[in-house]
Amino acid sequence: MVVIYAAFLGLLLASYVPPLQDILHDRAEIPTLEQRLQKARTQNTANARLIEELKTPAGIERAARERYGMVRSGEKVYIIPKE
Repeated sequence: MVVIYAAFLGLLLASYVPPLQDILHDRAEIPTLEQRLQKARTQNTANARLIEELKTPAGIERAARERYGMVRSGEKVYIIPKE
C-alpha cells in the first residue's frame, strides 16, 4: 500500500514539472516583452504625430520636399555633395 501511495505521489509530482517549467519560462520573457511594448508605444506616438502633421498643408509640403525632393515651379534646387 505504501509503495502504491509513493508511486502515485511521484506521478503527481512529475505531472507538475512541465507546467512549472512553462511558468518560469514565461516569467523570464516578461522583461523582453515589456521592452517591445514600450518601443511599439513610442513608435505609435511618433506615427500619431506624423499623421496629425500630414493633415495640414504645411506638413504635406514639408513631407513632399523632404521625402520626394519635390519643388515648386520656378524654384531652384542646389545639391551639395557630402564629403
